[in-house]
Amino acid sequence: MGAHVMKYMGSKRVMLQNGLGQLLKDEADSCRRFVDLFCGAASVSWFCADKFSKPVLATDLQLYAVVLAGAVIARTRPLSSEKVRQRWLPCVSTTRESYAAWPKGRDLDQSGLNIATWRKRAQELCMAKADGAGPIWKAYGGHYFSPTQALTLDAMLEALPRNKPARTVCLAAAVIAASKCVASPGHTAQPFKATRTAGRFLREAWLRDPVCYATKALDMLCPRHATILGDATVGDANSVVTQLDEGDLVFVDPPYSGVHYSRFYHVLETMARGACGDVTGVGRYPPPTERPVSKYSRKTESRQAMSDLLTSLAHAGCRVIVTFPAGKCSNGLSGSVVANIAKKLFSVERNVVTSRFSTLGGNNSHRSARSLSREMMLLLRPK
Repeated sequence: MGAHVMKYMGSKRVMLQNGLGQLLKDEADSCRRFVDLFCGAASVSWFCADKFSKPVLATDLQLYAVVLAGAVIARTRPLSSEKVRQRWLPCVSTTRESYAAWPKGRDLDQSGLNIATWRKRAQELCMAKADGAGPIWKAYGGHYFSPTQALTLDAMLEALPRNKPARTVCLAAAVIAASKCVASPGHTAQPFKATRTAGRFLREAWLRDPVCYATKALDMLCPRHATILGDATVGDANSVVTQLDEGDLVFVDPPYSGVHYSRFYHVLETMARGACGDVTGVGRYPPPTERPVSKYSRKTESRQAMSDLLTSLAHAGCRVIVTFPAGKCSNGLSGSVVANIAKKLFSVERNVVTSRFSTLGGNNSHRSARSLSREMMLLLRPK
């Protein structure tokens, strides 16, 4: 799993090695299906799909999360990473070089200018109309990505193989490459500025090669596959839960931020959609209509949303595994609050583990971007 390593709020990669993986194994034998209601970076969906002989249903409000999950769980055979690369990446090179802006972008990115001048000229270049340029150039060029990075990512989208599963795997690799190259502090809420302190981080990010990171992503994704065919779909957890039954083992890892995740990951969502409306603000945000919102990120609605979700799961007879930071979070919830809601509906086994995850928009204690956190892990069985 290490080659994936997207910076993601509340990522479960560490917890899978720290108790969560064993809990999933202990509970998997007695279920018919595994359901990941907030699949995010897809670590848990992937883990269950290739470890257990059970189908996986992965859902999320955002398309990029569904793309990541589907790249593994929606196929039952490995792919040759070399063959997939040969179908895709040479076409990427040809496509980007066909863009009218490519020569100017390449010359600018190779000019060795100081970062402030480089950024200024990059933004001027990317604001100019460029034949063939796609959504990444138009929305994020000169901000989150250098001109050549932006054109390369657009070319990746344009040159995607037509047929599944190669198309889905390549799109997931492109999303991962964008997340690796993006010039922002872990998320895409705002890009690095060309200041004395942040300028070196901007330069470092802009010098990364998206093709290199896409290649690494393919090498990681292609061998992985589900034991039994699963499904990944965009959906609201509180709606999806009405379709579940007692044969489902449900993993619940809801948002803990009081800011909608679409604010942090809109660049990845644009990659997954292949389109973006007019952007605004320092963060280059798409229109609100293109940014999914969650009740779990609204302080006035999060407790009721969680209560409704757990009530529906209890009525369906599902067994549930819930993870949530133990301390109070910016959306008003805490592990204790979630546990107290669950006690009214389920038999609850509680465990607290130490995990390391991104804190941007998370718990309200003052700390660095990635920090140790006490994470509550609940096993809920129907009464």
